[in-house]
Amino acid sequence: MKLVKSLGGDPETQPHVPTHLTLHRSVLWTALSIACFFLVDAVVFRSGWYLPFLAPNSSAGQLEIHLRLVTDAAKASSRPQVLVIGDSRIAEGFSARKAEAAIHNQSQFSQLQFSNAAVSGMTPRSWFYFLRDADPTARRFAAIVLPIDGYADQDRPEDLSARITDLNYVIGRLRLTDCAPFAASISLASIPDRSLRTQVFGGCVLKGITLRQDVKDFFAQPRSRIRSALAWRQNGATWLNAYAGKPENLVGLSADWQTRQVNFPPGLTAPQQSSIMETVMPAIVPQTGTLTSYRQKWLGAILNRYKASPTRIIFIEIPRAPLAKPESGISTTAPATFIDSVRNRPGVTVLPANTFRDLERPDLFADGLHLNSAGQPIFSERLARKVAGVLLGGS
Repeated sequence: MKLVKSLGGDPETQPHVPTHLTLHRSVLWTALSIACFFLVDAVVFRSGWYLPFLAPNSSAGQLEIHLRLVTDAAKASSRPQVLVIGDSRIAEGFSARKAEAAIHNQSQFSQLQFSNAAVSGMTPRSWFYFLRDADPTARRFAAIVLPIDGYADQDRPEDLSARITDLNYVIGRLRLTDCAPFAASISLASIPDRSLRTQVFGGCVLKGITLRQDVKDFFAQPRSRIRSALAWRQNGATWLNAYAGKPENLVGLSADWQTRQVNFPPGLTAPQQSSIMETVMPAIVPQTGTLTSYRQKWLGAILNRYKASPTRIIFIEIPRAPLAKPESGISTTAPATFIDSVRNRPGVTVLPANTFRDLERPDLFADGLHLNSAGQPIFSERLARKVAGVLLGGS
């Protein structure tokens, strides 16, 4: 008696399926699986359904919160809108409420409405995509303030064009047509690994890849996430306007520029000391024009978007460090190539580099990067008056 070799019966008695049909079915099922994956990803993420429920403390969540607050404020008011964009230095150092108070009695510009659109870690590449969706017609704002940490195109240890974490900020804003150019904009000069661009491209096409940890955290505590997201929607503007800055200061900080020695006051934490070294005595790297190219690409893209717009673009040099740096001789200073190339463009104003230099003091900084609660009102009020003056004079 012939033994049955499997539960399916004797293979010798089973009908033969041609190899090409088996391959065809495999390809079909693979294609259907991929299509379903794309469909689910599109429904959940590209439809915008999930974006309001991103973790509020995440980079993508903070960008979406600020985008929503800015657009809601602009739609709800007929007042001229001034947008101040940036990273944590603006988030800590600029108060929209204090800016508006500073010009309350300044004739026609007493009604200017300021918005702080700064997210910690956000770069000019991210600013471009933020502004594209915050201002679809390029006519929503009377002025947009673009802060630069030094007009000189001094190359830094970090190449901003290689920062792949930008994807984590703008993932909610990227369209399918953005994926290829966004991935191509990732520099491979410091890390010559082409797979990085492939990863960024894949994370843009399938947003669920980039947001998978956020989704896992959501389903781990859905009620808590929904409550926090709704709280930010209802109270975000109030919380941001009420923020008064960090209380710490660096009184007692000094430096010997000849020996590149920084003298720290007692009691500073390791992060404070590290950030001070990064701004006061940054590492000297070869000047290759990397920062110039980056600014031309992304700040230039913003300028091109507003070239036919009535919106005034205002560049400012923010307070750079808690100690005023020597401008020549001891420190190496590259030319302000990008700023010099755009300062005479129509619709562009470049405030003088020394506008905020007197704020580069230890008593006004909380660490090496951020103004403190004493520096915030000075910076906010002065910036408001400068912006009002630019709009009043049209220059």
